[in-house]
Parts: sequence; C-alpha cells; structure tokens
Amino acid sequence: MVDISTRSKADNEESPLERQRRLMELLSQETRHSVIQTLVGHPEILASADEINHFIPSKSNKTVEEQLDVLVEADILTIYEYPPNKETRGFPWKFYGFTEYGTDILGEFNYLKGVPMTRSVHQKTRKPEKIERHEMAPRPSLPEPIRTAFRLDEEAE
Repeated sequence: MVDISTRSKADNEESPLERQRRLMELLSQETRHSVIQTLVGHPEILASADEINHFIPSKSNKTVEEQLDVLVEADILTIYEYPPNKETRGFPWKFYGFTEYGTDILGEFNYLKGVPMTRSVHQKTRKPEKIERHEMAPRPSLPEPIRTAFRLDEEAE
C-alpha cells in the first residue's frame, strides 16, 4: 500500500514535485480513482458505501472500503453523517464526500472539469431499487466551498 502521511506533515516537509508525485499516486490507484469518479459524478456529491460499491462492481466491498479509508486518512474524503436517517429503514445515514482540501486537490488536478460528463454517466446508469433509494435519501449539507466547486454552469444560473 502507498504511504499516505497526513497532509499537514507531508505538505510542510516535501518539495512541490514530491507533493505532486505523492498526490498523483494517491489519486491514480485504480480503486481510489474509481471511488473519486463515482463521487464526482454523484448528483449530491455524497454517496453511501453501498452506492459507491454499486459503481465499482469489479472490486470487492472490502477492497473499496479499504481504499475509502485511505482517502479519509489522506483528508481527501470525510464521512458526513445524517443521524435522522438512522430512524428510517432502508436509508443510509453515513455518506462519503470530499473535504475542502480534497476539493482543492481535485481542482488542482483538473478532476472538476469532468463533473458534467461523470454526472451524465451516473444519471444514465441503471440502478437497482436499493441504490435508487440510497440516492434519494436525505443527506447533510456540504460546506459552501465544496458545493460551489461542484456546481454546474446551468445550476449557478
């Protein structure tokens, strides 16, 4: 597994080229890249573990969860909780989404330019009832800088 140190320590101790190389390695690993693409394309930018697993069928749930943990540890993703969903059967209450730091990194590496295409792919993908229910579940609000970064031009108007 790739060595992912905390961003504050790594950002302070490494050259810009080393930082870029470390982040490219982090973002380009196959499963992590698929997780990122799934979240970039999600209409709410927050997805349950079941939703993410649905969009990465070639990997085991355990493998996806391990890579989600790596992305959380690297401060690219965080877990957003929505406790009211705990009372509603069939709704997830924990969602994965980008941190402000993670969103900045996506912008730096041009991932945000792909938002329209990945959203289109997401919308056109067939989903079983459980995944559609998860997709429609209420979610917590994202911080404004994250919502703004993922806003499509037609949404801003």
